[in-house]
Amino acid sequence: MPKPIASLSLDLDNRWAYLRTHGVEGWQSYPSYLPTVCDRIGAVLSEFDLDITLFVVGKDLEDEANREAVAGLAAEGHEIANHSYWHYPWLDQLEPELLEQEIADTEIAIEALTGVRPVGFRAPGFSGSPEVLSVLASRGYRYDASTFPTIIGPLAAWYARLKSFGRHQDGRQRFASLRDGFATLAPHVVSTPAGTLVEVPVTTMPVFRLPIHVTYLMYLHQFSRMAAYAYLRTSISLCRMRGVAPSLLLHPLDFLGGEEEPLLSFFPGMKVDQRSKLSLLRTLFESMQQHFDVGPLARHAATAADALPAEITPVSIADQV
Repeated sequence: MPKPIASLSLDLDNRWAYLRTHGVEGWQSYPSYLPTVCDRIGAVLSEFDLDITLFVVGKDLEDEANREAVAGLAAEGHEIANHSYWHYPWLDQLEPELLEQEIADTEIAIEALTGVRPVGFRAPGFSGSPEVLSVLASRGYRYDASTFPTIIGPLAAWYARLKSFGRHQDGRQRFASLRDGFATLAPHVVSTPAGTLVEVPVTTMPVFRLPIHVTYLMYLHQFSRMAAYAYLRTSISLCRMRGVAPSLLLHPLDFLGGEEEPLLSFFPGMKVDQRSKLSLLRTLFESMQQHFDVGPLARHAATAADALPAEITPVSIADQV
């Protein structure tokens, strides 16, 4: 019997974006770790013959070393998708012209680099909106992956204020509400005035709706290695029991140890060393491949769309907010 389709994606957020979010001076020079981390990402994924989706920030493609790093991953067969140009976590607050520019400029940069027009998008900080979806549909995108159905959204907002995240964001960063935590985990079609596209939520733990993206596992690992591995096993088991084909999220810092990025010690999971992180990643990849047919998001979205009954009415954007 064929394994259910699942997906892995990685938001290729750069060092400067995290420094800006935390209000650390020096981000204006756009310091980058992409050449280092992209090599490592490619090497680890090749061990498992895995192709995934990488959501790329357009600003990073202005730098030649960054361009070479991303081009290398594209050449290895990974999907390159759109993560906006400036990585604003308040994308849903932008004026229509600026919103379109954020998406279009990155799209143009990706196509110029890879020769392939991106078909997928994820809003930074899950700051999607009906307007974002409409722009995507009008530009021919096939899927969006900007929803994160977890019940800890309000807690994330409190933590951000406590840690002064977003001090340069004029209070505009959006976090999921408690209501968002009960949205569907299944890929589904959304309709916009400009057309339809598939929404592929970032999977959270079925039933409990707790995060299971890899950065959260790394955060648990800071306190207990056993707890992190048990949490991973439980999450995969619940996905199988509930018939959820997972779409899991990675970040570059999941591949970098705390000893390698001291300026980013504030980021969750950065008290874990490189060796321990890579060990957990390998366990995750092995577990997913044991139970699922794992690949990039574009394939996941296309398979889900094909499986939807023809008589299903596309979900209105108004029902997503």
